[in-house]
Amino acid sequence: MDMELAGTAAIVTGGGATLGRQISLALAAEGARVAVADINEEQSRRVANQIVEGGGEAFSVKTDVSDEGQVQAMVGQVVQKFGTVDVLVNNAGIVGPQGPWSELSPDGFDSVVGVNLKGTYLCSKAVSGHMTAQQSGRIVNIASIAGKTGEIYNGLYSATKSAVISLTQSLALELAKASITVNAVCPAGIKDSEIMKTVYTQRAKWFEMTPEALRKEWRAAIPLPYEVTVEDLANTVVFLASDKARNITGEAVNVTGGVEVH
Repeated sequence: MDMELAGTAAIVTGGGATLGRQISLALAAEGARVAVADINEEQSRRVANQIVEGGGEAFSVKTDVSDEGQVQAMVGQVVQKFGTVDVLVNNAGIVGPQGPWSELSPDGFDSVVGVNLKGTYLCSKAVSGHMTAQQSGRIVNIASIAGKTGEIYNGLYSATKSAVISLTQSLALELAKASITVNAVCPAGIKDSEIMKTVYTQRAKWFEMTPEALRKEWRAAIPLPYEVTVEDLANTVVFLASDKARNITGEAVNVTGGVEVH
C-alpha cells in the first residue's frame, strides 16, 4: 500500500539498532527522507548508507537523546538538510537493570528514565515547534506492553514505558489543534532483538531458569502462532506516520500476537 510518505522528512532515534534499523528502512521504502539518529555512530551510518545505496535519501547523526543540547542540534541538522520535520519516531530505549526493586540502584533508575522517558520528551519538544509552524506532523513513540501491565523484575523499564504512554496521550491532546498526531506502539518481546536477548539473559536468573527456557515459556504464551518481528512493528509505525492514520491520535497500539488485549 502506498503510504504517501514520498518527500517527507523523518527522524528515527535509536535508528541504528535492530528495530530502529527496520523502521528507518521501512520509512525510506515509502519515500521518506530519513535522519538516522543514534548514540552509536557506526551503526547509524551503516543504516543511512544502506538507504542511500538503495536509492533513498538519508543521513546519520550521532545523538544522545538524554542530552538536550545534542537533541536540539540533531533536529537543527534535519531542518537544515531536509527543510522540515514531518515524522518523529521515538525509538531510542534501553532495558536497564533487571531484578527486584530492592536490588536496583539510583544510577540505574536515572539511566533508564534518562533515555526512555526524558529522551522521548526532549525529542518531542524539539520537533513540536517546527510541526506546529507547518500545522502538520506525526510523532510515534515506541512504548511496550510492559507499560500497560507492570512486569515482575522489570520495574524500571515498565515504569518508563507507562510514562511514555501517558506522555503520548497528553501530547496528542495538546498538539491536535495543529493537526499533529501522537501515538504509541506497544510491542511484546520482539523476536531476535538485541533488547530481548538482554532481557532473557538478565531476568532469567531471577526466575531460576535458563535464558532459553524463559524465551520458550514466553513464546508459548502468545495466542497467535508466530512471534512479533521487527517487520510487524515497522509496518505499524509506517501506517501511524502516514495520512492513512490522520484521525488516530493518543492511542497505544498493541502489537503482541494477543498477549496484551487492552
